[in-house]
Amino acid sequence: MKIFSLLGLVSLPIAALAETTLDPTLHMSVVGGISSADNPGDLALHAHDPNDDLALQGFDVGLNLRHDDWLAAFVNINAFTTPDGELDAEWEEAFAKLQNLPGGFELRAGRFQNRFGLENHLHQHSWNFVNANLSTAQFLGEEALITEGLELTWLRKSDYTLFALTGSLGKAAEHHGHGDEHGDEHGDEHGEHGSEEALFNEELATVRALFSFHPNDFHHHRFGLNGAWGQNGYGNSRNTSLYSADYLYQWRQNGLEADGREFSTGLEVFLRDVEWANDDGLSGESSQSGFMVFGRYRFADQWIADLRYEELQGREPAEEVTLGEDRERLSIALTREFELSGWNSHARLQYSHDQLEEGSEDTVWLQFGFDFGDGEVR
Repeated sequence: MKIFSLLGLVSLPIAALAETTLDPTLHMSVVGGISSADNPGDLALHAHDPNDDLALQGFDVGLNLRHDDWLAAFVNINAFTTPDGELDAEWEEAFAKLQNLPGGFELRAGRFQNRFGLENHLHQHSWNFVNANLSTAQFLGEEALITEGLELTWLRKSDYTLFALTGSLGKAAEHHGHGDEHGDEHGDEHGEHGSEEALFNEELATVRALFSFHPNDFHHHRFGLNGAWGQNGYGNSRNTSLYSADYLYQWRQNGLEADGREFSTGLEVFLRDVEWANDDGLSGESSQSGFMVFGRYRFADQWIADLRYEELQGREPAEEVTLGEDRERLSIALTREFELSGWNSHARLQYSHDQLEEGSEDTVWLQFGFDFGDGEVR
């Protein structure tokens, strides 16, 4: 009798482990380019944008944990080469998530990329283009908007709709100075890309309202409204307020079935208000806006064409402080997907035309990406 009881006690943790899965992920991106600029990396805004003629854009190692249907977790580290050609690495995310809670709630805790807009929650290997959207880097930070704290989401679903209201509270993760290093080397030629002091760096609160509507299996509409409020780097409890709206439409030839042609389009609008101060004792408030529109067409098996137009504009700019230069960019990309020794891989050729305040630059990028593992916990 005691033997059976002992076996029962041992079987409990074994059964619990049987419900737990650990799924590693591995992603690598290598990119090279030629540009009318002295160095194609001169045009980078995001820390993971291409920063040299030839660079390791990212080597991302992650681990997903899933237990039953109520607990999930994710952690990853990303390595890359700096503009100086040195290898660097950083933790990007490390969080746990309670899901399927009563009332339709989900709770994330730890270090996570915020649900904000179309791109912020995505890692570099999931971007549709070689580089990040201008607005992502300019307004959310060169390493994305990352919170160390708590996030609560309320979900309401029906047969044709999904509504999600997400709020987060915590501390904005510090930026590691990739932009400063890049700016010291190349900033004189192309002007100040942006002010790191305008970004969130202390207490931070964000909210996102998402409404998704799919009248049938072939058409999908998604609308998002976003807001973020917190202290910036100008000191004395000065704040930055950020607002954005986004829309995404997707059509699939075969609906929920695999393969077939696909088309998606969308846009995103940003508005930022920044309270600032400078070394001369002057202070004030300045605003900046951003706009992005894109189209994506899977026209054949494993072939995708992408088009993107973006602009950054200052509103009520102050001569005493620089939030970032006005800029326009048009990007065209062609992606070929393939499988290589069990890896989901791609080759991407991209052309970008940048209109800067000092003139224009043209750049061609060639990127190779290699991906292993299932989707990441989000």
